[in-house]
Amino acid sequence: MVYSIRAILLPAIVVLSACSSQKNITQQAELQPSVSKTTLHMQRISTLEDKDAVTITAGQLQPGDILLSSSTGVTSLGIRLFSMAGVSHASVYLGNDQVAEAVGDGVQIISLETALTHSNSMVSLRKQKLTDLQAAKLRIFSQNNQGKKYNYKGIIIIAPYTLTRRVCDLPLFFGKGRSTCIDTLATVQIGNTPQTQKTFFCSQFVIEAFNFAGSPITASNALWISPADLLHMREGDVSSFVPIQPLHYVGHLKKWNLYNAVFG
Repeated sequence: MVYSIRAILLPAIVVLSACSSQKNITQQAELQPSVSKTTLHMQRISTLEDKDAVTITAGQLQPGDILLSSSTGVTSLGIRLFSMAGVSHASVYLGNDQVAEAVGDGVQIISLETALTHSNSMVSLRKQKLTDLQAAKLRIFSQNNQGKKYNYKGIIIIAPYTLTRRVCDLPLFFGKGRSTCIDTLATVQIGNTPQTQKTFFCSQFVIEAFNFAGSPITASNALWISPADLLHMREGDVSSFVPIQPLHYVGHLKKWNLYNAVFG
């Protein structure tokens, strides 16, 4: 049923999503004061930094690094097509070769090796200036919530919003207007009431973990954020939700293959 719904909605998504954009308008030289120059910045669908990916090893990771990944499964492909981005899953590195994530089986802490085995592409983003105490709190949050169930209800609620928010990507909206459009739709369709979370989906878990640690990634509600939204919070990209500070690209632990070359 889920797959058939995506098949029906996909054409509409493609039509509405002509890549998210943001305009910067600057005046040209004094000789032509009446002419303005418009620079169009677009969201980067790929996880690549410009043209080349930086390959890193596990030893280059730091506790608190955000891991965004994709896999070869139908669900991962559907999520990437639905969100028009190269990632379908988000998790957080805790250090000591451990990764915390929220999946269908619930919140769990697994080895980095296992996380890499489940992925065919994985990129690391870093929230800089994270203190040792804040990194330790990420681990505490993960351990305290280990075994909590997956937030299927949240996924069902966010699915139609993922489609309708594409309206905000039209040329009518840019800069603050686009952000206001996205926030307004999220508030109306999903709600913006703080809740004590008993269930999590992957990106929601990551956002809430950093909130608990006292180093929030964004002021936006965790229920609004998808793995693609986290990807677009990286430096040099066009974010859908404003980050407290842009996330720094660390590198790829696992590069894409031919299957997801278009998106990875």
